[in-house]
Parts: sequence; C-alpha cells; structure tokens
Amino acid sequence: MASRTRLQLENWVKRIKVDGGSKVLDIGGSQNPVKKRLGSPGEASEYIILDLKEPHELKQEPDIVWDLNLGIGTDSFSWQNLGYDKYKRYFDVAFCLEVTEYLFDPVQTLREIESLLKPGGLLYISFHFVYPVHAPEGKDYLRYTEFGANRLLEEAGFEIIENTPRFAEAVDFKFYYDLEKMRGLRNYNHHIIGLLSKCRKK
Repeated sequence: MASRTRLQLENWVKRIKVDGGSKVLDIGGSQNPVKKRLGSPGEASEYIILDLKEPHELKQEPDIVWDLNLGIGTDSFSWQNLGYDKYKRYFDVAFCLEVTEYLFDPVQTLREIESLLKPGGLLYISFHFVYPVHAPEGKDYLRYTEFGANRLLEEAGFEIIENTPRFAEAVDFKFYYDLEKMRGLRNYNHHIIGLLSKCRKK
C-alpha cells in the first residue's frame, strides 16, 4: 500500500502536462519512470532517464548512468568522456522526484541539474521534511524545510513558480512538538512534511 505522502506526490504528478516536442529528463526514474505517471505522457519528443544502475531494482534501464553526487565532468571518470556532455542545455523539462534526500551537496547538484536545462526550462522537484531513514542504508542524507528547499532552488538559479505543501494526515505534529517541549514557529502549519515545487531556470 502506498504511503499518504506518495499518494500526494502521484496526484500532483498526474496533473502535470508536458508541452508537445519537449525533451524531458527524468532524474532517478529507473524504478518508477515519470512518463507513465504524467497527465499527458505522450506529447514529449524525448524522455531520458538519468539514474544509477544499483542499488535499486530497475524497471527501465537508465539512458545516462550517473551519480549526481559525483558532479558533472569534474571527476576522473568524466561526464564528457562518457559522451554525456551533449546534454548540457539540452532539456526543456526535468523531473527530480524523491531524490533530494540522497544528495549530500544539494546546492551544487541543483546547479548541475540547472546546467542541463535550456534557458526557461522547467524543473519539477520533490522534498521531504519528515520521513524515516530509509534504504539504501547509509545513502539517505538530508531533509528539507519549506524555507530550505526554496533557498536551495534560488541559489541554484531557479525561479519558483509554484509550491505545493505535502501534509501529514494521521499525526498531530503540533501536539507532539508541544509534548516534547519543542519551540515551533508560531503561525506556521506544522503538518507540512514536505514540498512539491515547480520552478523555472532563470
């Protein structure tokens, strides 16, 4: 059974329509390709998946086998030497769904994603704020507040078009925080447990 936060994500993705002729980058899409989940999957001219081959089960082989934590063209096993340099400023739309917790240098990685988009290109990206540590063990690094996610995107060269909060439905976090005597921000909805963002490359 899918988690509530996963259902919120899928309902959001289902409403996204990709313009005809778009070149789409699906980051981390080998397990669950975005093409099958969109409201209008058939309109794009090209879908390219960027992902690792391991450690997860593959539903579709990645077109670009790469770990964004390594950087693009900056290490000895070079992005350029693999022939991937042609993808700089190549894509009209990028999806980065349920990946951000695995990025240990998110500002740099988001800048690299930005470099793969054409000027004015769109990025659809998801963030978790509250989520248990999960597999693969030792690779789940970060969680993001709403403010942190916005700042990261802006630092990486994106303009935020729209943010959709993800909400906890079964747990009263305000009650929990009060019980633990934690000092939460007043006049803030503490049931927000993540963010779904639509952004544009500046």
